[in-house]
Amino acid sequence: MQKLRLQKNKTYANFLSEKLSKKSVSYANDVKRTLKRLDEFTISEHARSRDDIIAYLKAMNSIEEREDEAIGWIQGFIDTISEGGDKISFKALQVYCSHVKKYLKYYKIKIDFGDEIELPPALLEERYAISIENIAKIIENAPWKYKGYFLSLVSSGARPVEILALRKKDFLWMGHRWKAIIPAKYTKKKISRTVFFSVEATPYISKRIKDVTDTDRIWPKNPQVSDEKLTHARINAAAMFRKICNKLGFTERYETTNYFKYNMYCFRSHFFTKALRALSEDKDTAHAMIGHGAYLQNYQRRTDEEKLELFNEIEPAILVFDQTKNKEKILQLKESNSKLEEKLNIIDDLKIQMKSILKRSNMKTVSLDDVDERTRKSILDSKHQ
Repeated sequence: MQKLRLQKNKTYANFLSEKLSKKSVSYANDVKRTLKRLDEFTISEHARSRDDIIAYLKAMNSIEEREDEAIGWIQGFIDTISEGGDKISFKALQVYCSHVKKYLKYYKIKIDFGDEIELPPALLEERYAISIENIAKIIENAPWKYKGYFLSLVSSGARPVEILALRKKDFLWMGHRWKAIIPAKYTKKKISRTVFFSVEATPYISKRIKDVTDTDRIWPKNPQVSDEKLTHARINAAAMFRKICNKLGFTERYETTNYFKYNMYCFRSHFFTKALRALSEDKDTAHAMIGHGAYLQNYQRRTDEEKLELFNEIEPAILVFDQTKNKEKILQLKESNSKLEEKLNIIDDLKIQMKSILKRSNMKTVSLDDVDERTRKSILDSKHQ
């Protein structure tokens, strides 16, 4: 009887088809990039390809020796990329480890990454909080379509690729604003959710929806872009965002990672911060609105009307241009109040001086010559006004 073989051969191509084909395109691409970097390190350091090292490890009879060699290989990779010219965050190194672990597990090569692989200490810098004025500047300097896209990000708190993925059929008009249901396959947690858009984003969405078919996406340059190419659309959007920031001089970077402080996720962070403050009695909903999976269950049980009511509660806090106008008015009022306070102080000084003069001279009238220069100037200015 011929021997059966139910399992496919363990190859890199089969790893991609068996372990990554059902994952999101962005996750699969991230794993591929990590493994490509591992291959480059292996060729440079050991003059062998990544697959050659896998074959070398699998040929070993001693499990203990195999684990030791595998640990030496991966530890060398982590040390090299963490000490190289590119600054890599602790979180990014953890992601690399998870990708490599998945790859080795496919070949039945086990490493205890928690105990055996040493990562450099985590250095956590305070995250940059973008101001509403700078959000306004970025959007004002964006081309028309990107204005709508950025406003959609600010007002929904969604991830950049989640908004890019939306098709015309995912939108529904709610009487005075648009809502959309982000399909589960485009979300990080693979859970669909409802998002709403502010009145500032409404005219841009309405115009784009008129120009495309039901199955077209409304924000990418190519409305028919496939799921596989969505990553490229996100990269193009990020490039436009970076071009605008460079023009405005928003080029600061984090010291530990060298990442830009201004990035499209700033819009998401801004929304979350404002939603947390506005929903002071229901902070879990703020988490659910931006897609934090652990909080979505109770949020999804609400009706559309209840969700809309919650959005209406936070909308005044997330408006971009109304907020900047209000801040300009507040600044003008502060300046006016400051000038008024200065004049009141001058008047108080004047009263004190006049009382003192009257007391000394026992006069009922006072000449300008009897007051100091600052007060005299104030009196003359008042007469001219």
